[in-house]
Amino acid sequence: MSPIRLALLAALLAATPAAAAPEEARLLRFPHVQGDKLAFVHAGDVWTVPLAGGEARRLTSFDDGFELFPRISPDGTTVAYSGERSGTRQVYVVPYAGGVPRRLTFYPDVGRLPPRGGYDNLVYDWTPDGEKLLVRSNRTPYGERIGKYFLVDPDGGLPTPLPIPEGGPATFSPDGKKIAYCIISREWRTWKRYRAGRAQDVWIYDLETDTVEQLTTFEGTDNQPLWIGETIYFTSDRTGTLNLYACDLATRDIRAVTTYDDFDVLFPARGEGGLVFERAGWIWFMDAATEAIRKVPITFADDRPWLRPRWIEGDGNLDDWAVSPSGKRAIVTVRGDVFTVPAEKGEPHRITRTPARRERDARWSP
Repeated sequence: MSPIRLALLAALLAATPAAAAPEEARLLRFPHVQGDKLAFVHAGDVWTVPLAGGEARRLTSFDDGFELFPRISPDGTTVAYSGERSGTRQVYVVPYAGGVPRRLTFYPDVGRLPPRGGYDNLVYDWTPDGEKLLVRSNRTPYGERIGKYFLVDPDGGLPTPLPIPEGGPATFSPDGKKIAYCIISREWRTWKRYRAGRAQDVWIYDLETDTVEQLTTFEGTDNQPLWIGETIYFTSDRTGTLNLYACDLATRDIRAVTTYDDFDVLFPARGEGGLVFERAGWIWFMDAATEAIRKVPITFADDRPWLRPRWIEGDGNLDDWAVSPSGKRAIVTVRGDVFTVPAEKGEPHRITRTPARRERDARWSP
């Protein structure tokens, strides 16, 4: 190659931009950790990634339902989760390496609830030996939003109810003989600094003696108990923001582990090695030995089909409407944008064009 061509090629290569590094993912929810394995939910599907971070792999891909609360088995081979593949919310298991999910529960769920009502048939934990799943099902005579605990065999069979009459978030003790739990489930209601009758506390239930002990007495929110060794971690809004706290079971002393003042610590879960939680849309890991916390860097390599432009029929997507003073046109909101439409003849006019924001409650002036 001539020196001139070589110089031109070098200049061309220098001017060619390097491939952009993949953008770190966000809106990551309901994480669970087990050793060096991590499972979480993004865009309604379950994904897996090494605890060190990196490119995530989609484990489920059911477009018409929402999956949540993945829980990796103690041996790391299986992921249990709550999903809507059958048209109702049920519990499923799928190999961590990937495969066809297998349904475990068949009792009818209570149907779709408003967001603050939460979800039916939630997977909270595995027994320490990996033989059973701890599932909360809304199968009580006192309300469709009130649940109780069942043990579900991952190999199939009828669920076994536990003697606890009502419960919310929960995890087993390391020996499987006790449960740290909240009697009340209110974690889906995003009420800030709540101090009333549905404030949550952490309790301990002894499955062998059939006795219960109250662990926290704060007038606000204490929830999401996670039993690790001789410590029960939980979230509390004692400072106005949900932070992670720890209760030493030997002394009953409670101390703050995190001191965030901006975004809440949400839906923490524990497994071998520590615990994980969502905060500000990212996933964070706390090492059980040192309580050091770090963000888990996660990227996606899929084609993100939900970002592609597409045509949507206005019928069936109308959010709100109001008639103009003349009665000749109406103002409507469709999928977060505002339009005016004629009563009879004419063209619709788009008033706003902000796909990243949602407009609502549009009204005509007199």
